[in-house]
Amino acid sequence: MKTHTLDFKCLSDKEIIALLLSNNTSAIVWFFYQKYIATFRYNIYKLFSYSVEVNDLIDEFYLYLFENDWKRLRTYNADASSLNTWISVVSYRFFKNYKLRMIDSNGLITIQEEWDESAKALVQHCDTEMKMDISMAINQIKNIRDRKIVELIFYDNIPPQDIAKEYGLSVDYIYTIKNRTVKLLRLKLNAYY
Repeated sequence: MKTHTLDFKCLSDKEIIALLLSNNTSAIVWFFYQKYIATFRYNIYKLFSYSVEVNDLIDEFYLYLFENDWKRLRTYNADASSLNTWISVVSYRFFKNYKLRMIDSNGLITIQEEWDESAKALVQHCDTEMKMDISMAINQIKNIRDRKIVELIFYDNIPPQDIAKEYGLSVDYIYTIKNRTVKLLRLKLNAYY
């Protein structure tokens, strides 16, 4: 038996919204991971100067729109703007607020910082050979200032906001350094797992 697949590209904005509101799984996947993937990536790369998991952020945006039976998606008015414009503006605002809330918040533990805490615990509780490898990885950082920042983060447990203030740098830049170092440490520590 031949199944009929819907060509989402031929649908109007109102028809797309109706499919999303009906929880059509195929339409949801197409909408978030095909139709608007470039828009989401553009907004994410514009806002985040450090490496982030794009799909994780898109998942968060989906949950944001889906919450309370698509309450936020229901605010879309096809007579006021195109779906392209609306989704671009709403996603930009969401990613910006998410970044401020989860990454740049003052005094709150963020997802990034929770990962950093586990990385610090690893550094503090590993054996001598592993510590030497970690130290060698950190010493491979050519920029002396960046190396000192990494030492403050991983060895002295100084919050990124404090380091940014001390060095006159943005918090984003501190997280960029951290992410680069984490990648380097992961490569070095692969031998232990």
